[in-house]
Amino acid sequence: MIICPWKDLARYESVIPGLKEAMDVVAGLENFEPATYPLPECGGRVLVQNITTKPAEGAILEAHKNFLDIQYILDSVETMGWAPLETLEPAKPYNDVKDVWHFAGSCDLIDIRPGYCYVVYPEDAHAPGVHRDAEKQYTKIIVKLPCK
Repeated sequence: MIICPWKDLARYESVIPGLKEAMDVVAGLENFEPATYPLPECGGRVLVQNITTKPAEGAILEAHKNFLDIQYILDSVETMGWAPLETLEPAKPYNDVKDVWHFAGSCDLIDIRPGYCYVVYPEDAHAPGVHRDAEKQYTKIIVKLPCK
């Protein structure tokens, strides 16, 4: 997992194929209304989403086999759960159509501030958009890039 300011993410272009294309698309967005933007060169996509958090307690973690996620927080603070995949038990079978695998187990809760992003790889189970106390809403960008 990588956590850094969005503006510093470009330093990882050499190790994240498709990152430049994704960052160019995000830089060109005129608004942050919910939408999906394809990344034709790399086969990924950029999603703008309005999120309503769910309770962290009992949250199911997810992981992906074919894509890595970059989650960029635009406003508010996102609390996310994270754990190494190898420390968890599968909660549901892998869904190859949606490229998602759900897991149960304990995780660390990490606060991600506005302007920051995190990158989760296939070995990173994550529970994005959770809350410790009270439900909240915010906007974020999710970049899905194929793992090569």
